Order: sequence, then C-alpha cells, then structure tokens
Amino acid sequence: MRTSRVRGPLCRCVYVRGERVVLRAATRRDVAAIAKMERAASLTEHRLLPDIAGRRLDARVSRRHWRRSIANPRRRLFVAARGVDVVGAIGVDLLVSRHRFAHVRRRVYLHSLFIAPPARRLGLARRLTRLALDWGRGRGAVQARLEMAAPNRSARRLYESVGFRVREMMFARPL
Repeated sequence: MRTSRVRGPLCRCVYVRGERVVLRAATRRDVAAIAKMERAASLTEHRLLPDIAGRRLDARVSRRHWRRSIANPRRRLFVAARGVDVVGAIGVDLLVSRHRFAHVRRRVYLHSLFIAPPARRLGLARRLTRLALDWGRGRGAVQARLEMAAPNRSARRLYESVGFRVREMMFARPL
C-alpha cells in the first residue's frame, strides 16, 4: 500500500490493490453515504449488543447529525473515497476541559468507524484512525479515547495496533 499527500496534510491518497483511495474530510455530498453505512453498522452493533444498541435508525436524524458534525469546528468526519464512492468513515471530536483539576485538558474522542464490507481488510480503518489521531494532535490534544463493543475482536485488534490500551470496562446486566 503506497501513500501520498493530496491537498494538504489531512488529505491522503492511498493505493490499495492498484486502486486509488482518497482519505479526506467529509463534505455535505458524503452525508447520504455515511448515513447508509451507519445504518448497516447499527444492525451489526445490535447483534453484538442487543440490550444496548437499537435495531432501528432514523435516516433523517442520522443525516442531520452528520451535516451538523461536518459544520462543527470541534468535530471532524473523515472519509475514505474510492472514486465517488465513500467506502469508509470515522468521526473525531475535540474535547476541551477548562476545569482546573482536569488531568487531561485536551483530548479527542474517536467514534463511528465504518468500513463498507467490500473495502474491509485493506488497511483503511487503520489509515482513517491514524488520520483522526493526526487531526487531534494538530489541535493540541494529548490523549485519545474511544469505546467499542467487547465482543468485537477485530476492532480491538485494530485499536491495539495503533496504540490504544484498555483503561475502563463497563458491565451490564438485566434487572
């Protein structure tokens, strides 16, 4: 896999199996494709966490959420685009604490990593994650956090491969 920069440090061109994939910030034109990937991911998440993740996802609410995220300067949504097709996405939020006792004042929160099934196992998730971390580092963040479903072993391998370590665990049980 070769990488080159296109249009600045937060836009990268990756060649995967001879095909050009551009990693870049999302635009409003990408929102419909991202909402579609989110719907497919929510079904998978429901299978992993049936008591927490719902089955239904309102497409209109999803599109509105992603449009607002794109417009927010403290948030960034990156996509992997193969031609005009969006095949992956990741969201990253910059969190700033002004509390005087805060140990970490600037951190990023990674979320909503989606990779379309035909584009999986090509290294795009790792590349998108690194791009999101670079964005946070460029805004002065000193820590990155994320949450994932415990049964999702492939996600855990991915996050550990880019330096994440388990810090907290959440337990749930029916009452």
